[in-house]
Amino acid sequence: MALKIRFLLTSRCTASCAYCHNEGQDKQGASLLRLPTITSILGKLEAACIVPDEIILSGGEPTLHKQVGDIARMCKTTGAHVSMDSHAGHPQLLQAALPYLDELKLHIDSFDADSQHQSMGIEINDVLTSIRQAHQFPALQVRANHPLRDVQETAEFVHRARELDVDCKVIEMFGQDTCNIKLHTMNWENLGYSRQACGDWLHVDGKHRVFHKRCGAKHNRADNTLFIGADGVRHALDSAVIGTAESFNLNMLPA
Repeated sequence: MALKIRFLLTSRCTASCAYCHNEGQDKQGASLLRLPTITSILGKLEAACIVPDEIILSGGEPTLHKQVGDIARMCKTTGAHVSMDSHAGHPQLLQAALPYLDELKLHIDSFDADSQHQSMGIEINDVLTSIRQAHQFPALQVRANHPLRDVQETAEFVHRARELDVDCKVIEMFGQDTCNIKLHTMNWENLGYSRQACGDWLHVDGKHRVFHKRCGAKHNRADNTLFIGADGVRHALDSAVIGTAESFNLNMLPA
């Protein structure tokens, strides 16, 4: 089975998203996943000749960890695909990790400055700066995760993302009282996209892609993912702690 390691670098975040997955972490206790702990975990995996398919740097907002650049560099040396989930509101902090990332997943509610600030508390100009910085690394995949709330709004969002050369993942938030829009209501053909065999959509330009996902308020459970944060190791954010990060051992890996 493919193995993913999700390092929850901190439970702190400077955004205020209504659909936040951060509810599984202890915001009152220790919030930072220590660098020596991450080094120890990666060392144990290497000693056992285990290379995760993907290492995700997440949080909270991972760029708030002062050693995020060092952490990204160490993860890259494992040979795993290294990705980061970020709101991209701190381009000066994100920059340290960019040389070591294979994929950057940006959470963006709107490219409109007022809407973005009202929805997330994040300045869109800072996000655009982060996107420009990321594009300095041609091999780095950049994708914007966007909650589906309005058909016209999403169409405009996808158009702007295509102009910025950023792929999109449009997320239908189920279990949310404020969302009655479903993915099937989007007419992607009218927007110039054709459905691909893998289920995503490709624009007539042959480059820009739109992905789909249905997601609840809590993080989707993934049997092949290990969540490792300052408050312990879990198989999902809403599941019980199965051990401390400091005492990580191979028995914690998904069976």
